[in-house]
Amino acid sequence: MKYLLSFAGIGASALCFWLAIRHVPFDQLATTLSGAHYSWLLLALFCQLLAVIARAKLWAALLGHKASTKDTFWSEGIGYLFTNILPLRMGDPARIFVLSRRSKLPIVQVAASAFVERVFDLGTITLALVALIPWMNVPMQAARAGEIFGLLVVMVIITLILLLRFRSRGERLILSLSKRLPASLAEKLLTSWRHLVEGIVVFGNGRILLYAVLWSLATWALTAGMYWCVLKGFRADATLVEATFLVVAICLAVTIPSSPGGLGVVQWVGQQALVLPFGAKYDLTSALAIVLTAHLVYYITSSLLGVAGLSLFGLSFRNIRFRIEQEPPLLPKLSESES
Repeated sequence: MKYLLSFAGIGASALCFWLAIRHVPFDQLATTLSGAHYSWLLLALFCQLLAVIARAKLWAALLGHKASTKDTFWSEGIGYLFTNILPLRMGDPARIFVLSRRSKLPIVQVAASAFVERVFDLGTITLALVALIPWMNVPMQAARAGEIFGLLVVMVIITLILLLRFRSRGERLILSLSKRLPASLAEKLLTSWRHLVEGIVVFGNGRILLYAVLWSLATWALTAGMYWCVLKGFRADATLVEATFLVVAICLAVTIPSSPGGLGVVQWVGQQALVLPFGAKYDLTSALAIVLTAHLVYYITSSLLGVAGLSLFGLSFRNIRFRIEQEPPLLPKLSESES
């Protein structure tokens, strides 16, 4: 099944990449790339780095600051590296494994907090899409996707709040259902339940919730800032509205199975996100050049952070991959963000 999903992702990436380049003259693409003002990329790199720091702050807040920002930062970097290199979005299990090991926190608790982080991501992206409505004609496909993900976020948040609200009843239910199980297994189930509840404690603590909301907003604002800087490198009249919609479209698109790093999917969806609503300013060639450059900024920055994190923590890529394939942590499946 794993190999089938990998091949499906590669196929989707190949199709999307072909769709992105099929009507793009390569000589014009080269001319567009060579004519860009790459001084803006320095600011884009800085925004990308700040976005990762903000995300690390968000994860630390979701864990009630039981893990240091330093550990969440480098764990995030390692996760990006795995996502960029391996199929099936192995970045989440990698970062969960690394942070659990570094912080000595239970892996179920760390995984639950990572899942909640993804909920905040989709919630913020959905709000950004709503905020764009007065400023642009949002394509119908994006609006429908936003409605679906918005509904999903609401349902997940309600479920998590109910789990937290009735955690005592859940504990009693587990005790009742596990009476016929071996004592060691029953204890393990109960402990895992308690760790799971600890991982979603943000919904029961107003202060943590406020921190999480602010850091989530900061993460995505900085990500939009990175894309705006890249856009400015190609067009002096680029706007934050264009950059924000580009981020929203790519974030929604990376839920599609694809090859490592979202290659192909990011290029095609990003290209269409600029051409469809802003066709008077961007054609297929300039849009592809912009998305290729922005993705390269993200890819290089995140991969270098991952390599540095492995070195700093004294870990090896091969050993982490072996461990997470043997005993994969719980996976946050809602989305794989690019920030």
